[in-house]
Amino acid sequence: MDDNHEMGTMARAPHRDFWNSLTYEEFTEGLMPHLKIPLPILVKGNSAASNLILSLRGEGSLFDPKTGKIGPMPLHGTRFTEEQIRELTDWIDAGCPK
Repeated sequence: MDDNHEMGTMARAPHRDFWNSLTYEEFTEGLMPHLKIPLPILVKGNSAASNLILSLRGEGSLFDPKTGKIGPMPLHGTRFTEEQIRELTDWIDAGCPK
């Protein structure tokens, strides 16, 4: 399978090039892209406080679809399933092992 087919909707995600360009350290220690305020992407060992998870679930003061200033991610296209998000939360809660 080609890369675009395997990744499905991620192939059409507006920030795809950004996410694909990050090293492990940049992803686990860096900031969310294209925001005017600096927000860490994630908090190792704490998925509940990780902006990546909050944005994917549409939760918190910034990402809630009804009240958030930013809204849930991705803004357009197919949202992640709870199973996909759970894979990320498990990885983050485990301390982001390489």
